[in-house]
Amino acid sequence: MLLAAAWLALAGAGSGPPAVLEPYRAFASSAESRELLAAARQAMEDYFRGSAPDARPEGAPATHGVTAGWPGVPVGVFVSLTQGGATRACVGSAIPLGGTLAETVGSLAVQAVHADRRHPPVRRDELQQSRIVIAFAGPGEAIADPLAVQPAREGLLVITPRGTAAFLPGEARTVSWALRQARRIGVLGAAEDATYLRFQVVTLAEPAPAVERSGEMP
Repeated sequence: MLLAAAWLALAGAGSGPPAVLEPYRAFASSAESRELLAAARQAMEDYFRGSAPDARPEGAPATHGVTAGWPGVPVGVFVSLTQGGATRACVGSAIPLGGTLAETVGSLAVQAVHADRRHPPVRRDELQQSRIVIAFAGPGEAIADPLAVQPAREGLLVITPRGTAAFLPGEARTVSWALRQARRIGVLGAAEDATYLRFQVVTLAEPAPAVERSGEMP
């Protein structure tokens, strides 16, 4: 995850998650949202073919003509890969990584295959059995007790001087599991020096791969 300070700057920003995310709800049902998902997959495939540069804010991968702009005020964006309903990889940014939404998603798509500290790098042969999910995150609400989060419906962001760890709605069955994961990757230490934010999201998702629809595990 990028820049703890940037995530903190979004806490309580704007007019609240429902209003901020409303343009993204409309975007989710548009043809542009399907193009954005396709561009994210193409960026991942280009990365494995060696035709896309490594994801950096100053040099996002090509988006192959997809020019989707921000539907509203820029918000935090996550790009995930899921397999069998479980998260295989997930990265996000609180700030734009390019002038357009498409450029931000392209950068995050490349990062997703190799930069998630909670999971090993994604292999090229896994792409076809993976589902891409793009999540737009509303402003975070600071909470004193992370156990107040409803993990099936709300996201949880853990911020410490050592970094950040984010868990999208449905990614963690329990908050306790999410906190264990944050400790495992070194974000959350023994001392309780963390800031916790809960947030809402609007998601775009590819259709489930055929292997998931059939009820079989890859």
